[in-house]
Amino acid sequence: MKKQTKLLIALILLILAAYFTYNYMYQDHRDIKTEEAKITVSASELTAYFTDNKSEEILNNTVQVSGVITEIDSKSLTLDDSVLCSFDAEVQGVNLNDKITIKGRCIGYDDLFEIAKLDQSTIIK
Repeated sequence: MKKQTKLLIALILLILAAYFTYNYMYQDHRDIKTEEAKITVSASELTAYFTDNKSEEILNNTVQVSGVITEIDSKSLTLDDSVLCSFDAEVQGVNLNDKITIKGRCIGYDDLFEIAKLDQSTIIK
């Protein structure tokens, strides 16, 4: 009887461990489109966060950035030559020199090109 009790406890612990491991591995992904922006800044102000060593305030957070479009690719655009915004789909309905606002997740700064990077971007206006 003791052996069966130990086996049952071991089986329950194994099932619990598998359950928590599965939930940890397959967490829901963030939906940046529905998140509230932590900060709202211009493109030059966003790059200043990195040059002034304040990057921990915005890294991996949702930010809203305003600026003038200086470059357009199929799935990305650049604001004021200082913020690269990557989109999940093709960029449509915008032109060079348009002033727009974009919301996205700040993923870092490229020291070589001196450009901040956003992913999962959406055009606000």
